[in-house]
Amino acid sequence: MTYQVTRRDVLGTGAAVLGSLAVGSTTASAALQTDGTTVTFLHDTHVHGRFANAGAADLSVSRYFGLMNDIDEDTDATLRVGNGDDLASSVLSAVFDGRHVVSTFNAGGLDFDTYGNHDFDMGPEVLRERVGDSLFTWVSANVREDGAVFAADQGAQQYVLTDVGDVTLGITGLITPEAPEITSIGENTDVLDPASALQEVTEQMQSDGADATIVLSHLAGETARSVAEEVDGVDAIIGDHAATVLEEPAVVNDTVLSFVGDEYEYLGELALGIGDDGVTDHEFALHDVGASSAGTDPFVSLVQDHYETQLERQLDVVIGETTQPLDTRQSVVRARESNVGNFVADTIRADVSADTALMNGGGIRTDTLYFEDASEDDPADISRRVVVDILPFPNNVVELEITGETLLAALENGVSRIEEGAGRFPQVSGITYTYDPAAESGDRIVEATAGGEPIDPTATYTLATNDFVSGGGDGYSMLGDATVLVSSNEGALLSDLVINTIEEAGTISPETEGRITRQGEGS
Repeated sequence: MTYQVTRRDVLGTGAAVLGSLAVGSTTASAALQTDGTTVTFLHDTHVHGRFANAGAADLSVSRYFGLMNDIDEDTDATLRVGNGDDLASSVLSAVFDGRHVVSTFNAGGLDFDTYGNHDFDMGPEVLRERVGDSLFTWVSANVREDGAVFAADQGAQQYVLTDVGDVTLGITGLITPEAPEITSIGENTDVLDPASALQEVTEQMQSDGADATIVLSHLAGETARSVAEEVDGVDAIIGDHAATVLEEPAVVNDTVLSFVGDEYEYLGELALGIGDDGVTDHEFALHDVGASSAGTDPFVSLVQDHYETQLERQLDVVIGETTQPLDTRQSVVRARESNVGNFVADTIRADVSADTALMNGGGIRTDTLYFEDASEDDPADISRRVVVDILPFPNNVVELEITGETLLAALENGVSRIEEGAGRFPQVSGITYTYDPAAESGDRIVEATAGGEPIDPTATYTLATNDFVSGGGDGYSMLGDATVLVSSNEGALLSDLVINTIEEAGTISPETEGRITRQGEGS
């Protein structure tokens, strides 16, 4: 059952709280001097199924909409818009299939959203259900199903014409053309070239009377710039697949491009002056949510509290079973081969079909030997909570293309501080290696293979890992210049992926296989 709260539902209990919200500072719309109509866009969402940024409870969905409320008090015509990647991927998403996000957006008064690749992570049928649950409108110019916009029967549209003051706005959206390769869009869903699809829809919006055309964008920045160059008549492109933050919008071919990252750190306020000849001017303010004086939105808070309470209950739901004890002891995951390390590395490698995978042992937590008595005759139940406890960090899967030389350097880094029990120790898949803990740091790898053959420093390999490691965390700086094949913004949330893998398998039996050996010892 979908839990829905609208502002109207709780007006009686929430009005007093709304009255206590701090009034925002000077807005972009107040700074805009225009003889026409000023329309302000508060953007964008891109929340990855989360209610708050990792480790920052004040950067939350309820405070995000609370800041919108503050700004709304100083603006005449405001639209609240998203840019996709909202329904997944998070632990909440794994439990509620994105219902939690739709419910908070309904309560917060979102007006429009578009599809991002992660919105398809639970499959097209689930996304159709979420579109049907939405009180806001989903728009897309380039996601089609049987010739129509995806989820047309549930209320999605290729574009919307909406009257704001004295002007008519045409609003549409775009998804990254990479979506079919990086998410589960289904066999009957097509993603069209964004430029050609937008050109067609822009002409339709203008023909239908749009005074200005707005694109909610889930394109990477450079792709968005190319589309702006190629397509005439687009007044603004809002949002960025790659989570870029621009302190001031860019202008390309008379198109304003406004990018404010993802999740809850920043809120963009883009004011457009619109006259008889379309957009005549713009002003912009980048709001730091954490530094603002905004309170929380009381309606969104009610929904957030409901789902967080339900999550606590749902984490104790059994998702599968294991015939083997699960070893996350620090003395193992940070020094030698662990069966949990193997399982996680195998899972991320399979997810992106990489040659190899590397998981830092420090990303595997709890320092516990689970289910010591588990066996084939008496398997132990695994709950969602066990997986979330083992993999607590909000890391996403990344795929890189690297040389064998870089791969060897990564392995050397992984064993370089073994005597300290450092979290950089590499649990692997598609790789075997032997290291000598007594050797000098930087010269400890005795031998290493990939795909059963010695690693060739001049060869090219694909490597699956997590975004902490790919970003240079735990000393893996050698990966910083690697070619990115699947970015963190495209990859699955690690804990979500492992939960889904266990659910699909039903029973797992992870073992150690001699992938890692210490010089002079067994595995």
